[in-house]
Amino acid sequence: MLRHPAATAELAARLGMTSPQVSRHLRHLREAGLVLTHREGTAVYYGLNTEAMGRLGPDLLVGLHH
Repeated sequence: MLRHPAATAELAARLGMTSPQVSRHLRHLREAGLVLTHREGTAVYYGLNTEAMGRLGPDLLVGLHH
């Protein structure tokens, strides 16, 4: 999600989870300000909020880049 925002269904397939499970997790991350969303047609794409992640600690952001 850092380099390529993804839709819920795509994330669910990657993680081996159901879309509702992923949606619940994404809702919590969005409420915490850790993910950003944008809409393309009917799809909502989620990406990491690098500014918020950087405030958690620079080492975390560096680790996510690898």
